[in-house]
Amino acid sequence: MPGDEAGFLEFARTLPTPEIFETIRNAEPLSPIMPYQFSANLRRHYEELSRFPEGFLAYGDALCSFNPVYGQGMTVACVEAVILRECLGAGAQGIARRFFRKAGAFIDIPWQIAVGSDLQHPRVQGKRSAQVRFINWYIAKLFRAAQRDDVLATRFLEVANLTQQPPALLDPRMALRVWKGNRRPIQAVRTAAAPQL
Repeated sequence: MPGDEAGFLEFARTLPTPEIFETIRNAEPLSPIMPYQFSANLRRHYEELSRFPEGFLAYGDALCSFNPVYGQGMTVACVEAVILRECLGAGAQGIARRFFRKAGAFIDIPWQIAVGSDLQHPRVQGKRSAQVRFINWYIAKLFRAAQRDDVLATRFLEVANLTQQPPALLDPRMALRVWKGNRRPIQAVRTAAAPQL
């Protein structure tokens, strides 16, 4: 998206729903537009090393950094802290191997969410397996149905915020709600201009 104000507004005008553009077009910016530069998700598999220096650990973004649009980095770092506390409870000897193994197993979930979601966008390079294509198709249908279904919207946020496992979105009851929510067309809600005082 463009970094200048006029270009940003034109970009906002092209979004699928008009509410964002209608909200910001007459608003006064609090600061200059500050785009972030994010080039790739990055994951380092320290758990696969045969040895690691004693007395050192990698943690947080040094293990895995995500596209910040998903808001998972801080949650993952917090869970890593809990994993580290559990590992320290068993003693400091060989802690790196234990910590990296347990942290890596946890990171698998948000990693799959972030990388799979990024692959929805055609300009993102990467292999799109049948599973990834199906999940992204299903999530698009879920988003559509969740516009009118607070149960689906809540379940999606629970998975995105890592309080539920991704299979919770595929639960038969959720799948039925997704199917029902896609049977009728979504009508865009247009916002009326605020009256001039």
